Amino acid sequence: MEKTIKVLIKEPYKEPIVKEIDNNLKSLQNIVGGYIECVPFPKVKGIDLIVNEEGKLDQLEGNFFLPHYQDCVVGTAIVASYNDDGEFTSLGESQIKKAKEYINYFKLEQGENLYRDFNLLNINAKLKMKSFDEEMV
Repeated sequence: MEKTIKVLIKEPYKEPIVKEIDNNLKSLQNIVGGYIECVPFPKVKGIDLIVNEEGKLDQLEGNFFLPHYQDCVVGTAIVASYNDDGEFTSLGESQIKKAKEYINYFKLEQGENLYRDFNLLNINAKLKMKSFDEEMV
């Protein structure tokens, strides 16, 4: 297992950044601010999205939509690659580029309130998903 890994970290209302982090549970939990949940990253093979499992219960700030899952990421999120054993590994340059494109396409802007305006924001994300999918073909 790699001791440190290169990941993408996306905080609400900030640009995603590439960062080298310790590859352990404690480090991941510190970044997302609680228990972690892993979700396959949409439209990019071989990477996971690591989020705070209780983020919505804690009403963390909205971050970016996942219209392919009809959901939204809240709080700080980590994007990491993984190996055949399911261990997290460093992202490759192509994975970083594709994940950034997806995140930036569906990110929430400062002032957008996920909890108050979810239906409107969700409709907008679904409309954007169509053009995103067409561009990615």
